[in-house]
Amino acid sequence: MGWRDWLGINQLDQNFNYTPQQAQAYKYNTRGYDATLGKYSTSANMKNFMGQLEDQSKFGFGKAKQLMDPGSQYYKDQRGFMTEDMSEAVSALTRGQNTQLSQRGVGGGGLSSLLKASNLRGVGEQVRQGMRGIQATGLQAGVGALSAAGQAASAGGRMATADASMNQQQALANQSATNAASQFGANWANISNQDYSTQQYGAGLANAKAWNDQQQYALNMDYQQSVGNRNQNAMFANSMIGLVGGGLTSWMGQSMANSYAMDQWDHGIRNYYDPTSGGP
Repeated sequence: MGWRDWLGINQLDQNFNYTPQQAQAYKYNTRGYDATLGKYSTSANMKNFMGQLEDQSKFGFGKAKQLMDPGSQYYKDQRGFMTEDMSEAVSALTRGQNTQLSQRGVGGGGLSSLLKASNLRGVGEQVRQGMRGIQATGLQAGVGALSAAGQAASAGGRMATADASMNQQQALANQSATNAASQFGANWANISNQDYSTQQYGAGLANAKAWNDQQQYALNMDYQQSVGNRNQNAMFANSMIGLVGGGLTSWMGQSMANSYAMDQWDHGIRNYYDPTSGGP
């Protein structure tokens, strides 16, 4: 404790500076959301059924092509089967005829050959007539096969079209959901950025005011503290001056009175009083 503290005139030296609280802008999370997407897949049963219809249509078209083409392998095979059957029949007929002629004592040699040739001509005509019948029947069967194949292809096509339509609808729904999520995220980000900018502006104004208020407060308090210290010093100085002045005045008055008394003694009273005589 110094002498100023003993005398009660210590100077105030308080630091009035402080750090004002600063406002911060808050930025929202603008991640948005991921759209939930659906998935369409063709069922196993539908795939199997469409495969069966495709196989039926291919088979029907192939069979119709054979039945409606007279030069196809199908008719070649039928002609071969018929010719073979007719040849066997001709051979059997010719053998029977030769046997009958031999029993009657006629036949053999050239007659047998003539019978065989005649029978073969008849067989050839029968084969041609049979093939015309087979071709007519085959043509009808080909038309039927073509119609059945067309129906199978049409049914398979309708199923494939419906399947593709459902797949497309799912894709469009997914695209719409994705677009909605993207638009929501963009709008949310725009709103958040605008709000953040507004907050930054307001926070900047509030922070500037807080610093200005702090500076004004610190300067005002420093000034008042300085004035208080000066007033305290002045009051102390005045009190000291009053104390010293009062003592000096009293001393000077006493000194002057003593001087006056001595002067009176020397110039007046001394002449009438002799201390050695014991009286005037």
